[in-house]
Amino acid sequence: MRQFDIGYIMGLVVGEGSFTADRRQPYLQVKLHARDPFPLRHLADRLGGRVYGPYRHQTRHYYTWLLRGPALKSAVPLFRAYLPESWRREQFERWLDLHSGFFALDVGEVARPESLSDVEP
Repeated sequence: MRQFDIGYIMGLVVGEGSFTADRRQPYLQVKLHARDPFPLRHLADRLGGRVYGPYRHQTRHYYTWLLRGPALKSAVPLFRAYLPESWRREQFERWLDLHSGFFALDVGEVARPESLSDVEP
């Protein structure tokens, strides 16, 4: 994955993302206004997941991208390595601890560098 893509993904997640869960599983969600779904398609192309919408709720019109299951598990090392210090990073760390059984990670485990070896400058 190119450095540009990593930065773009982290910016979208810090600005518009939410690490959350339903009753069955954790997931990452990013919502954007319906007039601009293209960044969500970029996320889906790079990390997997799916773009849903458009939705209309009263005056809100949006698309949402969800990353869950195996694709989410595969993306965790990327977020561990590159998600910048921010409120979203704090949310991510608490979310990992809360759902550590799902991710089969020990609390505080660090992703191995070789899992990110396909990062290009």
